[in-house]
Amino acid sequence: MFGDISDDEKKTMADICTIITDGTHQPPKFVSEGIPFLFVSNIVTNEISYDTQKFISEETYAKLIKRTPIEIGDILLSTVGSYGHPAVVKKEKPFCFQRHIAYLKPNADMVDSEYLRGAILSADVQRQIDEGVKGIAQKTLNLSEIRKIKLPLPPIDRQKQFAAFVAQTDKSKSKIQKSLEETQLLFDSLMQKYFG
Repeated sequence: MFGDISDDEKKTMADICTIITDGTHQPPKFVSEGIPFLFVSNIVTNEISYDTQKFISEETYAKLIKRTPIEIGDILLSTVGSYGHPAVVKKEKPFCFQRHIAYLKPNADMVDSEYLRGAILSADVQRQIDEGVKGIAQKTLNLSEIRKIKLPLPPIDRQKQFAAFVAQTDKSKSKIQKSLEETQLLFDSLMQKYFG
């Protein structure tokens, strides 16, 4: 669908995102409950997991959110360890995150968030990410390298088609997952009934 785009039609991340930054570099003061504070481990299979044991106060959140004004449609990208995994913010839920997560705010007039996530997962962009990481013991994808990543930018209507396809696929995956869980429950119940 997008493989026929020439290099001339490719744009850099810096061209299509209004903000490219990362989370806080200073560990905040944690509290026993409050606003979730996420780590790179909270980006799981290209989704955001809000399960965390670390929380920050409303006051700390108000300070940190100025740097990363998170909205639905923004993208978090892991940059250390298991780097190169994008996740689209899909919930209106307050949270903050550490510096090992890059924050991308796509220019909505140019690029659809789901398309951008898919493009980041493409073999070409993953190759650019692999070539851009620095370090030996702990490989890190720096913001300057993220800004240089080039990706195809088809017309927005084709991007929206792709996003609709992704949404339908996600819906189907959810139904299948629910069915698998129900089947497992039934199996476990029968095993308990027959074998005590």
